[in-house]
Amino acid sequence: MNIWDPFHPVAYLLHAILGFAGIFGAIAALALVKGSASHILAGRVFAAAAAVAAATALVFSFTTFAPMAIASAVMLLSVVGSAILAHRSKSPSVAAAEVVTTLLMAFVVLWLLYGVAMALPHGGFLWIPPMFLACVSAALLINDIRFIRLAEVGRESKRLPRHLSRMAFAFAIALHEPIVVFSDDLNIHPIVAFYGPLIVWPAIFFFFNSRIKNNSLTLG
Repeated sequence: MNIWDPFHPVAYLLHAILGFAGIFGAIAALALVKGSASHILAGRVFAAAAAVAAATALVFSFTTFAPMAIASAVMLLSVVGSAILAHRSKSPSVAAAEVVTTLLMAFVVLWLLYGVAMALPHGGFLWIPPMFLACVSAALLINDIRFIRLAEVGRESKRLPRHLSRMAFAFAIALHEPIVVFSDDLNIHPIVAFYGPLIVWPAIFFFFNSRIKNNSLTLG
């Protein structure tokens, strides 16, 4: 629903450039030796580009009300933040930041459930996509709550899998948004466009996590 649009087309172009820069940064981070300086740099490029692209998407939502886009943007900010914090030692500032990322995820759950409630009276299957993402977000929220309650010792074995899972999910969301937006232009079925990119998350996580467990992952 278009409301009003005070933004110059260049703003949308920069948003798109940031989004694609983040995607390429994530691909580079996946390909590079984990823990190396180049991997860390690529990860930071992805995190920064994805966070700014998500923030600008929220700003744009004031002109085009898109509930699912709002949910995806806030979710992206939450998982990128929690991925970064996963490697930080527990301290008052880190604990406060973790509360913020957890509250963002809680907002996503409530926002999506509200979307489900609004879609149900219309019948059909419009409620399924927000319900699916609400379930995913709820699982992430529960994981957040469990993690922030852990003491420093209990976090050590969970840091790397948590960082991997959150970055993989952020990458999936970063892929998801442009594919959904341009699905008509690319002649992609809406169901494939919505659910297909999200498969990237478990695929990346289980591939690298299995290598971590088998001690076959090369670390820089």
